[in-house]
Amino acid sequence: MGIDQPAACVCLSKIDKPMRMGALDGTCKHCRVKGWRSIRAARKARDFTMHYRTAIGPALAFGNQALSSTCNFLTTILLTRALGLEAFGLYTMAWLPLHFAMSLQLGLIVSPMMSIAESKDGAEADAYYTVVGIHQLIYGAVAAAAIFSTLSFATGTSGPLHDIALPAAVAGGCYLTQDYLRRCLFARRRPACILLLDIVNFGLRLGTLTALWHEGLIGIGNALWVLAAAAATSALCGLGMVGPYRWKQDIFSAVTRRQWQSARWLVLTEAVQWVLAYSGLIVTAGLFGPRILGALRVAQSLVSVMNVAREALENILPPLAAKALAQNGPPALRRVLSWALSVVALISIAAVSGLVLFGPWLLHWLYGDEILEFGWVITWSSFGFPTALVTVVLACAFRALEQTRSIFLAVLAGACFSLVAVYPAALMFSVEGLITVTLLSQLTVLIVLGVLVARISELWVGDRPPRAYSA
Repeated sequence: MGIDQPAACVCLSKIDKPMRMGALDGTCKHCRVKGWRSIRAARKARDFTMHYRTAIGPALAFGNQALSSTCNFLTTILLTRALGLEAFGLYTMAWLPLHFAMSLQLGLIVSPMMSIAESKDGAEADAYYTVVGIHQLIYGAVAAAAIFSTLSFATGTSGPLHDIALPAAVAGGCYLTQDYLRRCLFARRRPACILLLDIVNFGLRLGTLTALWHEGLIGIGNALWVLAAAAATSALCGLGMVGPYRWKQDIFSAVTRRQWQSARWLVLTEAVQWVLAYSGLIVTAGLFGPRILGALRVAQSLVSVMNVAREALENILPPLAAKALAQNGPPALRRVLSWALSVVALISIAAVSGLVLFGPWLLHWLYGDEILEFGWVITWSSFGFPTALVTVVLACAFRALEQTRSIFLAVLAGACFSLVAVYPAALMFSVEGLITVTLLSQLTVLIVLGVLVARISELWVGDRPPRAYSA
């Protein structure tokens, strides 16, 4: 005869009825875990497993972002050395429409998903992700067509970008889809799957580009086709990992309205943020040509490697903030933001110190003598890194509260300053003026966000019983 035990199991399964334990070996017939003789031991094992899962998720997420940033950096080095600054500048110009499409995707689809999905569970979550996946499918096709049209007609049929419009559009559509699947896996807490996608994507990309360079066959068009193929292969792998899928026609309209309610200000924010980030590059391309644009982009590539911290915050912090708010109210959200700001301070000190001391030397060592005259750019650009990190943290407060209009107003203030000042600064002070305007624009965004966060009275009251914040 067996004996009845309380319904507790180290596999973390939710069992409502008592479990029947075998008298001979003490094995749970539901999960086959041996040797647990008391409910106290089972609870200790369950708590350990939960703490392990809580710790390993952010660690893997940060590792994935480190891998992504490092491989993008290696791609920049490879293409710069293979193409030269002039051709790399044209390559950068071809990617500007993709960066704009990526910004719109973040505001329209990804950012709302990262916050709203925390209130979903089980079959409801599967149905929600299915609807958002349909949104992404439509958006990816529209974005690819827009990229093709922009590069085909904006520069004229005889322009240098006309011949690479098709590979750029295909690469853009594949890249947007693959990035969405990565973010979706972040939201679904599957960092190991993201690591697999990144290994497939970057392994194919770097391996093929290196082979083409060795054979002397690399060019702008070939490089874009390689990036498209690598992203498409990774995306095909990801389609089988983001499931299960569950189609519920009756929730499509409700999910779409909820997405738009959260995204309407975020999509405007991301569009304006793109203007803020890339207006200097556009002015550089127009005034100084693709060679200076390529040199400026290369010189900033080391700072871009440090953006692994910003990307990790973008993927890790919004779900944590939304969960803290939904479960324990604004005081818990304040504690999450305070912890994030402490981490940001440590990262910023280390990153800026390293870039100022070793950045110019490392840039020369990686890219050769051609980039030597632009070594000072990395020192100046490094001071925008802490501003960007703090801005992400403060914006997460508004995203968790779904008060995204405040983020839009802050970014709009910075973009207006950039649009007014960037062209005169470039004419008067050349590249130095461009970088100065960029830094001051980022600081403007941070100041406005800080003022608006200080006006959220709920964040500054004492702890009180939580109320429901999730829809």
